[in-house]
Amino acid sequence: MKVNGKEIKGKGIAYDGCHKIYILEDENDEQEAYDMGYELYILDILEKIYNNSCSLRFINNWKLDKCYVAQFEENVKFEK
Repeated sequence: MKVNGKEIKGKGIAYDGCHKIYILEDENDEQEAYDMGYELYILDILEKIYNNSCSLRFINNWKLDKCYVAQFEENVKFEK
């Protein structure tokens, strides 16, 4: 999957139900997100989650060293 031309490789998504969307890249990310109370989802529904999130939404990886979509970014394009 690509977002704005950036390849996303991950095992899943952690989502707070509002605007925080994190890409989970390994089992450690998954466990940390689960332990912190995030809902976990498969990567295939990233676009749906993004489109149904509030305007503060962003997409980063769990480790916070990759930003796929910044807050308030416009014209976000998803590719499968």
